[in-house]
Amino acid sequence: MSPNFYRRSAATELMEFFYSAHYEIGTALEDVVRADVLSRQQAAILWLIRSQGDGGARMRRKDIETNVRRWFEVTSAALSKSLRAMMHPPFELIEITEDPRSGREKLVALTPKGRAFLDAAAAKAGMVLAELIEDVPLEVVGHAITYFRYLEGAFQSAQARRRVRLIPFDRRAGREPKSDVAGKSHAKRRGIRL
Repeated sequence: MSPNFYRRSAATELMEFFYSAHYEIGTALEDVVRADVLSRQQAAILWLIRSQGDGGARMRRKDIETNVRRWFEVTSAALSKSLRAMMHPPFELIEITEDPRSGREKLVALTPKGRAFLDAAAAKAGMVLAELIEDVPLEVVGHAITYFRYLEGAFQSAQARRRVRLIPFDRRAGREPKSDVAGKSHAKRRGIRL
């Protein structure tokens, strides 16, 4: 049997864990982060800023919207409402300011209270996860961490490649394309907004 056969077989077996890992375990950890006060969408926004934002503290609103709209069926107006709720009392977890690099762009930044909230949520989620893996040998946990690092890296690379393929070749070469109709129709067929 070829290595590709074994890789596909392993991928099929891993897919069987998707439901329990994503929906059951992931949702349980998300509930810890939500702390019974935030919506799932709000928790996802805060964790997104922490994990992918500049210094784990701020992110362009546009980038937040791009990610959140992939994960949730949400409009721009609903996202704005969620963000505003986290700005005002009793939360005061974020602040929204103009991006100094572009007057039209907004930056969403964690406040000191927002950072403290996320630090506490991460500590609680870490304790829950530690209980879940209590009986798992440390070597296996180490392999799992390595596996998820590879998986995340591969996913990020695949996302970057997919975005590059949607850009017409002329634009990648620094020239304006004569006609962008082919690229737009390709993106439209795939359900991708340009």
